Amino acid sequence: MNRIREQMSSIAESMMRLSEQSQAIGQIVATVEDLAAQSNLLAVNAAIEAAKAGEHGKGFAVVAQEVKSLADQSKQATAQVRTILTDIQKATSSAVLATEQGSKAVDAGVRQSTQAGQSIQTLSNSATETAQAAAQIAASSQQQLVGVDQVAQAVVNIRQASTQNVDSAKQLEGAARDLKELGDKLKQLVDRYRI
Repeated sequence: MNRIREQMSSIAESMMRLSEQSQAIGQIVATVEDLAAQSNLLAVNAAIEAAKAGEHGKGFAVVAQEVKSLADQSKQATAQVRTILTDIQKATSSAVLATEQGSKAVDAGVRQSTQAGQSIQTLSNSATETAQAAAQIAASSQQQLVGVDQVAQAVVNIRQASTQNVDSAKQLEGAARDLKELGDKLKQLVDRYRI
């Protein structure tokens, strides 16, 4: 569970870095947009000057038209990049939110697991006092093994979910809920066998 918590923290840090990088890309896109606008303005001015030059400015007018065309293409490409970047930023924000929720669920699972572990330790100490308690502990241990297998499977599912997209982060949250239910079951078992 502590490893899962560390992985969730690492995912959160990665998401924050991704968010920062998205903002940096946004600034670069804004600069490219400014350059395209300036290039377009220069092309218009160059076309005016070419028209003033008459016959001698025809070649320059062709160059001015090409610069304007390139500026328009840059503007269109920048708009597409900005749209994609906006989608990425939205997805990143959703991923950060889901990761935070997953972290909270994992923390709750860790607390429940710790409480269950303490209860099991108390049960184990009392097992040495009577033979009946020892038999109960043996039955409880078998149930605990099944529970450990379930926890191990939940940990595997959570680890896979941590490396995937936002939907996987939501699966992690579900696994943490399963762990909480298991903790509740273990606590009930401990309470039932407590002497």
